[in-house]
Amino acid sequence: MGLHLRLSLVYTVMPFLCLVAALPCAAQCTFSQKSTGRILTYVFEPAFTAENTTLHVTLKFRGNSEGTEEIEIPTHWAGETLHGMTNLRALSSETVLADSGEDRETLRYPPNQQVILSYDLVKDWTGPFKHPLQFHAVIMPEYIEINGENAFIYPKMDRGVPVTINFDWQKMPAAWELATSFGTSSEPDDRCQSYSGPLDNMREALFAAGVFRIHHFQIGNRPAVLAIRGQWIFTDEQAIADIQKAVGIVRDFWHDEKFPYFLVTVKAYDQDHGSSDGSAFTNAFWIYMSRLDPLSVQLPTLVHETFHAWNPRRMGSIPQNGEKSIEWFREGFTKYYEYLLLYRADMMALPDYLENVNTDLRDYPASSSAYVHGRVIATWLDWQIRKNSNNKNSLDNVMFDMVREADRPLTNDRILQTAGPYVTPAARTELQQAVERNAFPQMNGATFGPCVQISEVDIPTFDLGFDFAASSQAHKVISVIPESAAFKAGLRNDQTLTSWSFYNNQPDRIAKLYIQTDAGKETIQYYPRGKAVATPQFHLDEKAHAANEPSCRMQ
Repeated sequence: MGLHLRLSLVYTVMPFLCLVAALPCAAQCTFSQKSTGRILTYVFEPAFTAENTTLHVTLKFRGNSEGTEEIEIPTHWAGETLHGMTNLRALSSETVLADSGEDRETLRYPPNQQVILSYDLVKDWTGPFKHPLQFHAVIMPEYIEINGENAFIYPKMDRGVPVTINFDWQKMPAAWELATSFGTSSEPDDRCQSYSGPLDNMREALFAAGVFRIHHFQIGNRPAVLAIRGQWIFTDEQAIADIQKAVGIVRDFWHDEKFPYFLVTVKAYDQDHGSSDGSAFTNAFWIYMSRLDPLSVQLPTLVHETFHAWNPRRMGSIPQNGEKSIEWFREGFTKYYEYLLLYRADMMALPDYLENVNTDLRDYPASSSAYVHGRVIATWLDWQIRKNSNNKNSLDNVMFDMVREADRPLTNDRILQTAGPYVTPAARTELQQAVERNAFPQMNGATFGPCVQISEVDIPTFDLGFDFAASSQAHKVISVIPESAAFKAGLRNDQTLTSWSFYNNQPDRIAKLYIQTDAGKETIQYYPRGKAVATPQFHLDEKAHAANEPSCRMQ
């Protein structure tokens, strides 16, 4: 109750404080006009009323010699449809905007003229703030958090072109902190930021401003910042220690600290338990969590996203439309190291680590997830390399080679060619089949140290026992499989299906189907278990582990 009262008071008084502080704090920023690429300047000005908060954004740039181009509009990001941008208009003379599609506008102006556009950003949802609303522009009375994909408009350009982008935050409330992918500022007269480099880094940038507690610290020898707000069950100092360790173990793995700066923002959803999100940005990472949950729930994600700074970002350019084909490597191998590095750093116990691996092994046959497939392939490949080299090499060597040869495009062929010399010809063939045909690699040896063995266990596949896709669309049961668990529980063709509840790919969790009958509503429940498949599972010698845990560690 105390926490609720405290938060309610903040929500009540802050709009008034912001109204007082929202006057311009300093003159407009003056930016250098020297640039190796196009210069874009964004100016931000919040406006506060009793009903809502609006962030006014002005964009200035020099038009091209043709006098026309397209402007990209933020309408979708992270699977969400965005409605937070309003009032897009042209402020420069003889400039005309014409709608040319859902996510773009056609812009016409006198050639080579300075173009000035403006628009507003508002919160585009009602009700409590919860997952996945963090993917929208978060425009609150107490703070804003936006990124390059959900809140900025751009002249249409290739994402790799060099640009200089200026950010004028001078009109932010004087009491607000500023923390972005390009630096922080607590001083109202020091809110002029610039970035020069590929447009892609700007589009993946993070921007936060508002009532935050700002902490400067170091990860290794590099500067880092925590921007945190709200009350938590952990202290700010505990959060910093966890961030230092999670990010540090990844940088230590790569022996690489070439990071000028790293920002982590931490904010709360409007709920006490059960929801969280961590996402990586240019030099930054955001965390959204339920108010009474521990920060530890986000540490695996923080390790995972930090690892992406190398896989794939420092492994070479990905050919156009080639991201999907290497997803098994980009996401699956990163997931493998996410948990392996936590285990190596004593942030995850061996029994928990093994159960985590076993879960993906159980899911592999029926799963279409690149995270699952890639993680299982990485587990198998690491063992193959260790076996072939008498533990002189491991999958680590392949990953280091991928970074060293970053002048080559990142493709499936290159990944397979890099791993090939470390394994036998037979293993190379098996690897290729696992990648190209999703064949289950044969794990028939010890991978995780002297106290761990592997055996095949008959694991039921996930099978609902009827055509769920057709049934959910028709709202009646279609194609029940005779003798299936669903049939034995009473499910029959043509029953009226009103709703359902089940855990996808989890045969050991009860499925519930709600059927409307003449007698009323009926619930049919069963374990959605299909044909059993022989699946490798790792087993810990618990007695040996309890007697001498250090001797059980994998190398």
